[in-house]
Amino acid sequence: MVLPFQVTKNITLLGSELFNLYLIEGETYAIIEGGVSGITYSFLSQLKQLDVPPESITYLVILHSHFDHMMVFPFLKERYPWMKIVSSELNRATFSSERIVGKIFDSDRKMTLALRERGLISDAPSLPPYVSFPLDISVEEGSILDLGKGVKIKFIDTPGHAPDGLSAYQEEGILFCSDGAGFYTPPDFFRPNYWFRLNEAEKSIDKMKTIDPKILCRGHYGTIVGRDMVRKHLQMSSQCIEDFKAFVLEKIHSGGSVEEIADDVTKRFSRGFLELFAPEDNYRLWKLLIRRTLEHFGIEMEER
Repeated sequence: MVLPFQVTKNITLLGSELFNLYLIEGETYAIIEGGVSGITYSFLSQLKQLDVPPESITYLVILHSHFDHMMVFPFLKERYPWMKIVSSELNRATFSSERIVGKIFDSDRKMTLALRERGLISDAPSLPPYVSFPLDISVEEGSILDLGKGVKIKFIDTPGHAPDGLSAYQEEGILFCSDGAGFYTPPDFFRPNYWFRLNEAEKSIDKMKTIDPKILCRGHYGTIVGRDMVRKHLQMSSQCIEDFKAFVLEKIHSGGSVEEIADDVTKRFSRGFLELFAPEDNYRLWKLLIRRTLEHFGIEMEER
């Protein structure tokens, strides 16, 4: 898919295959999803290609506070201070925590280095060591962001992947799900990503199925177009959770340890975008997913 890509008459997919940003046009513009800082300059070039001046952008929407969905925004906010950060009210505390924001910026620096080493970017802005991150407009379930000209974005709580997880819905049947519908890597690999809570992730995917969107806009690997394709995608997201639950339970009942299972899945399932993470970071994430699975079933196990 060549970017920029026109999703609908007023929605354009920008960024890169791995890190998606969506430009929404009303009377003013909003950007939904913030990627990583390493794609900032290519994103600005895409705006110039579309003849969209930064002065026309008002809202920068963060659907959850993981570094790979928000780090183009510090550069934009510093250079264009009139832009307003929009995110969950839960992030008021998150964004004011020096410790948490420090980790977010550190993860972004690691990703920038990985992208450079693989030749995926040539340059990236050098971000200052922020100790806080602004939250100008807080939203929650049912909140509406009005861009004018009849373009309205309604926010929906979809936790599970993260406690602050939001999706954004536009009336034409477009759902911006961020990472709320699991993690997909082309052409056919799905894996669960309920870092926060398994049952909440299942409920969020069920909520998306009830909405029944005709276009699903993800945070990675672009959009799914067509209701039948979206339904299939969401069903496969649900199925991969069921498969992973069964896999973990089988391994545990066979005497496997959390560490052994985590080592196994890290080697076998760290594909696509995940290959940009250091092996120890992938191991940590898979181990967390296993712990969340065991918590769901009320299983306590000692870890080495």
